[in-house]
Amino acid sequence: MPSRRQRPLFARPAARLAAGIALAAALACTRVSDTPRFEPISERLEILETIPGPMAEDVPPGAQIDFCFSGTLDPRALDDLDASLRSGLVTFDTQLDLQLFAWRPPGESSGTADAPWCPGSVVSLRAKEPLVPGVLHRVRLAPSAVGWAGEQLDVTTPGWVADDGGPLYILQFYVREPDDDGKTDPPAPAPTLTDLFAPGQVFSSNNPACSCHRDPDDLAYERLDLSSPQDAFAGLVLPTRRQSTGFPMVVPRRPSESFLVQVLLRDDDGQALHGVRGDPMPPDAPLPYPEMLAIVRWIEGGALP
Repeated sequence: MPSRRQRPLFARPAARLAAGIALAAALACTRVSDTPRFEPISERLEILETIPGPMAEDVPPGAQIDFCFSGTLDPRALDDLDASLRSGLVTFDTQLDLQLFAWRPPGESSGTADAPWCPGSVVSLRAKEPLVPGVLHRVRLAPSAVGWAGEQLDVTTPGWVADDGGPLYILQFYVREPDDDGKTDPPAPAPTLTDLFAPGQVFSSNNPACSCHRDPDDLAYERLDLSSPQDAFAGLVLPTRRQSTGFPMVVPRRPSESFLVQVLLRDDDGQALHGVRGDPMPPDAPLPYPEMLAIVRWIEGGALP
């Protein structure tokens, strides 16, 4: 990760502000430019796919409803009240969840996917009780999602309808009868941080992607010591200070709100996500998907040492 010899990519805001004020005073008679300082964000987010699809007829009673978005979402823009799930006059108690990138299999609330099935973030809705077989269910999703860099939703694509309070995304489906035994295999236990240091794992001593965090002469080592599980836990989980994106380094059970996950992601151009200071980590190439999954599952399981 970044070496001691690299210059900071971002100057201090206070210094830039002072320089700007001084320049403005020197050029007081200069006409103010009509060009904005930064180009406005013109990209729009779209819902590309839903699991289940519209009017599906074989949805399991314990299904998770997934909305696949075209880009990375800001976790701060979502709330449990942004979605509702109903069947007739019955309203289900639900939980809204965000996968910053798609790590679970489509339509499942546990486990990991072999490959990301969605190019952006996934918003998941789960009922806290089994759904009702044989009847129509309806999900209503408010357009509150915002892209990581402030992109707004495109509410003109299929699935969006006009409502008295504004546009809503409507998804309807039928639930099938439960399986005969009604049993499912329990999810595999989440790895501990010590597990991630085992040979061949993401933080192991033979993984070159983390070598700069084990070199005492590297600036990355001073910022985060990954030479042992104990040192890594002290640097990743114990600090509560917010990082450049506004999130702590690791928030147990909330991977999408953990800076460690955010700094490992890249945008479509291969750059760090908006707000991440410096290069994406690791700088030479993206972390392999299986290693990203291991980190996410560790955080999702409570970020245990």
